[in-house]
Amino acid sequence: MPKPTAQTVQAELVQLKKENTKEHHALENKVNDLQEQIKENRTFFTQRLDRLDNRLWIIMAGTITTLVTVLASIVGAM
Repeated sequence: MPKPTAQTVQAELVQLKKENTKEHHALENKVNDLQEQIKENRTFFTQRLDRLDNRLWIIMAGTITTLVTVLASIVGAM
């Protein structure tokens, strides 16, 4: 194996830096895409949980109203 010269080492270093830069930009784009998807998912699930919470409150209010109505009719029938 021939001994590497300063020129070949420099050329290899430049090539490696170019490849590293390309890979870095590709990874950076992927990370940015993932961060955007995380934000969208967080918004989606927050909205879903808010709607579920509202539904639970409506069900609880209906249940309490029914209970009060039943108790009032029982007391009124006495």
